[in-house]
Amino acid sequence: MTLSAEEWSARYVSGDSPWDLGAPHPELVMRIAEGLVPADAAHRRALVPGCGRGHDALALARAGWLVTAIDFVDPTAGELGRELEALGGRLLIENALEHSPDRACDLFFEHTFFCAIDPSLRGRWGELVRRSLAPGGSLCALVFPVGKPASDGGPPYGMTPADMVSALGEPTAIAVDEPVRQGIARRSWPERWAVLRRAK
Repeated sequence: MTLSAEEWSARYVSGDSPWDLGAPHPELVMRIAEGLVPADAAHRRALVPGCGRGHDALALARAGWLVTAIDFVDPTAGELGRELEALGGRLLIENALEHSPDRACDLFFEHTFFCAIDPSLRGRWGELVRRSLAPGGSLCALVFPVGKPASDGGPPYGMTPADMVSALGEPTAIAVDEPVRQGIARRSWPERWAVLRRAK
């Protein structure tokens, strides 16, 4: 099942948005505190597809990343775009799978985007990463829901770091794959923190 922009918008309007935590994921907050910040001014572009209300995107922007956030819809009525612009970033309202970047990013942040798209579209997600992520760049992901059977459907659809590697279709090293230390109690399935690095 693939939801349209109108269907995603309707879910926000009705309050049917369980993926929205109301704040950045606590694991991301912890990882930023531990050093997930731009290495230098020349390598600090980040892409956040499927950003929703932008909590994670704003956390990265406040840590010094120049964030391009993308979503089908803007449930913040322009507020997210204004906040990102004040921090040197931008919000794009478009189909993230069709995004054509003007410059490669150094960080591709994945949280509730890969699991929201129909598994038949995962190859297109891989194409997005290949178009967007600079050689040597990092794909950091909050992987969820781990272990959910395909027969349960979605969204969210079950996923693993290996599923992302498969979707990328190119040599990619999994540098980190471990359970989150700051999880979300209401989530029914396990979460993991993964870092994939694109070959230089």
